[in-house]
Amino acid sequence: MVFVTDVLTENPLPILVSVRGESPLSIPIAQVELDLSKFHNGRWAVQLDATFSRRDAPVVIVARGVACLAISWWAQLSPRSYLRSVRGAVFDSPLAVEIGQVAVAAAIRTGPTYRLPFPSLVVSDASFRIEEVLKLADKWGSRFVEKGASQTGQPSNRHGPFSDAEGALLAYLNLLDRDRVAPQSHAAEHVEAPVLVPQE
Repeated sequence: MVFVTDVLTENPLPILVSVRGESPLSIPIAQVELDLSKFHNGRWAVQLDATFSRRDAPVVIVARGVACLAISWWAQLSPRSYLRSVRGAVFDSPLAVEIGQVAVAAAIRTGPTYRLPFPSLVVSDASFRIEEVLKLADKWGSRFVEKGASQTGQPSNRHGPFSDAEGALLAYLNLLDRDRVAPQSHAAEHVEAPVLVPQE
C-alpha cells in the first residue's frame, strides 16, 4: 500500500486535475485536463496513467468537482506501482457538479468507493450536502476540512488530531482559491512544469 507519512520533507509537486472546459487556476502549477466527454471509453484513465504512472518525483494531487470522483475511481483500480509517486490528494468539493457533468458524475459514483491508498483531504462547504460529503470522505479514508474554516475547531469526520500526512496536505489548501495569485507560494516554485492537455 502506498501511504506516506513524511510529506513535507519531500516537497511534493502539486498537480491540478480538472475536467476539460472548467476555468483554470490563476497560479502556475502543472495541470492535467481530463476528457470526460466519452467517459466509458476510458480515455481519462489513460490520461491519468500517463501523468502519474511513470513519474518518480513525489506529487500531491489537487482536484476539483467531478475530477475528484474520477481520481478516486482511478486510484482504487490502478496497480499500486502507478501510484508510487502520489503522496496524497486534496479533493475540493467532490459533489459540486456542473450541469453538463451530471451524467458523468452519476456514472462515476457507481464505481468503487473504498479507502484510497494514500492520505487525502476532502474540502467542502459544510452547508452543501454535508452528510453525503462526510460519507464519501469516510469511504475514501479522507479527512474532511470545512472550506474557509481555521485549522482548529473545524467540522471533521474523524476525531483526534490530524496525522502528519494530513497536516502536511493542509499546506496545499491555498491552491484551491481559483482567483488567488501567489508568486512566492510553494506552487510557484514549479512554474516550469508542463501543462498536460489531451491532444486532438
